[in-house]
Amino acid sequence: MGKYDDCVFTIPKEFHSWYGFATPRGFFRGTTMMEKAKVYLDFTSITKELIMEYPHTHHAVDEYIVLATADFNHFFDGFDAEIDIWLGEDPLNMEMYTITEPTIIRVPPKMYHCPINFRRIGKPVLFSAMYCDGDWSKISPVFGEDGKEKEFRYDGAGIRRCVKDRAKECIYCGECFSKRMTDTEENKKSHEEMMAPFYEMAKKPRTGKYDKYVHTFRPKEHDDPRFVSPRIGFLGEKDMPGSRLVTVANLVKEACTVGEEPHMHHAVEEYIFFTGADITNFFDFDAEIEFSIGDDPDHMETYTITEPTVVRIPAGAWHTPIVFKRVGAPINYMPFYPFGSIGKIFRRKGHDGWYYRYEGMDTPKAD
Repeated sequence: MGKYDDCVFTIPKEFHSWYGFATPRGFFRGTTMMEKAKVYLDFTSITKELIMEYPHTHHAVDEYIVLATADFNHFFDGFDAEIDIWLGEDPLNMEMYTITEPTIIRVPPKMYHCPINFRRIGKPVLFSAMYCDGDWSKISPVFGEDGKEKEFRYDGAGIRRCVKDRAKECIYCGECFSKRMTDTEENKKSHEEMMAPFYEMAKKPRTGKYDKYVHTFRPKEHDDPRFVSPRIGFLGEKDMPGSRLVTVANLVKEACTVGEEPHMHHAVEEYIFFTGADITNFFDFDAEIEFSIGDDPDHMETYTITEPTVVRIPAGAWHTPIVFKRVGAPINYMPFYPFGSIGKIFRRKGHDGWYYRYEGMDTPKAD
């Protein structure tokens, strides 16, 4: 048993019956899977037209919704879909955004969002709901006959009951969702009736008030031969004022070492996801990776990764280098900082002993 065993988690195959969702899918369910985790997100590939969710809010944490190409090998040239999503402060007066490029949407606390209408799917689409917390929950309004909210219902991980058997906890199998989505005349009519008021809202001129929460990914070209170019990234405040999330998807294409020397993050956690590059076939993972973590640079534990995995790096834990010993097909190496800082602290040897150097996104590298 290693001291950091509980920080290294193999993402399980989640088989399900959700209509239009590739199976199995990869899902990291936060504290349900890792006791101290502060992130909760999925890697879902949507392959058919469908409608998700009713308007709801999250009380205290940001959610980020990623709508992009499911195949990261063609992230910027493979998007072939039209997706409508509604955002606003009033569930009866929201604004519609149509997504036709890889996009990330920040949903701040208390902002209503949804439904999401995957109106046209030409190629599989990545849908990833990321919560900067270790749990998932939502608050949905219930309207009375007068059209006003009569109550608000709370739902979340661990408390939702099975629709078919209230004595059981929901296991997110998707059977009830699929029953509503199956391509029948009755369902088509139901979908049209459900969406009618939202498309009626969309007839009003958009104010642009929520544009700042919708960010189109831009290619980040580079000349590093270890990684596919362009790189996929979202750099928090640099890309979206007010955002604290920083994450980068690096597609590693050859055996190599990433991070030449150990470092640590003084006050914030980092998460690193290692996955296949095609989310539709999430578990097609063809690589062998060695990852080291420890209390100090001289006492590191090494873990071997051969399956989709998430590593939680607590504040103050030393880590890297990461050795990609074998890469049979491109691997997604995705650092994820939910608290907006990617500053690193390195240990250096000086004339009078050890000293520590800080490097951030805009810090000049040491000579």
